[in-house]
Amino acid sequence: MQIIEMGEERNRVIVLDDFLEYPKVLVDFARRAEFTPYPIAVERKGYPGVRAAAPPNYGELVRSRVDSIVRSQFQISAQDELKTYQEALNLISVPEERLGPLQRIPHFDASDPQFFAVLLYLCDDSHGGTGFYRHNSTGFESITPERCDRYLDCCFEELNSNRRPKKYFSESDDLFTKVGFVSARFNRLVIYRGGMLHSANISGNHSISRSPDSGRLTANVFIGYV
Repeated sequence: MQIIEMGEERNRVIVLDDFLEYPKVLVDFARRAEFTPYPIAVERKGYPGVRAAAPPNYGELVRSRVDSIVRSQFQISAQDELKTYQEALNLISVPEERLGPLQRIPHFDASDPQFFAVLLYLCDDSHGGTGFYRHNSTGFESITPERCDRYLDCCFEELNSNRRPKKYFSESDDLFTKVGFVSARFNRLVIYRGGMLHSANISGNHSISRSPDSGRLTANVFIGYV
């Protein structure tokens, strides 16, 4: 296990390598699964790809293995109940020229500080990884309920006044500064607060594919504590 603190806010990211004993079983499952676009894909928003339901036992396996780690590393109370919000297999499939404005910049999943993304790479480092960022004009590296309105207002104003390149976000630009990066690695699990500004960093068109064998296949679980 690696514990990485990123940026000026020292936001913590947990990396667990060799997470599953038999990760290829999950890849085999993905080969047989039916992948469909995300519901808001037609609006060119949200995850730029397709998803399929994860195997029924996958979410429980993840919860059983990461719960104690998340509680200890992020100071979650023993009284807070663990909830699961999504269990899916994902593939990036939207060509860069079809990305919507919000799909071309870093994003956050939720502002709740007790909401976490749990990402398992089922692809190797030729598919890049995940970058983490600071929003230059606000200085925010993570979005909390108190920061949310200010960040969104500022971000939408910037997007409306500056046309962004039609490409997946990766390196720093005039709006965002890269403060950290976790490389893809087969069977690597990454845990971080959903409020961290982040983006999939892809290294080429080979990552834009609906094929579980050749695309950027990941298993994503969102968990929260209430």
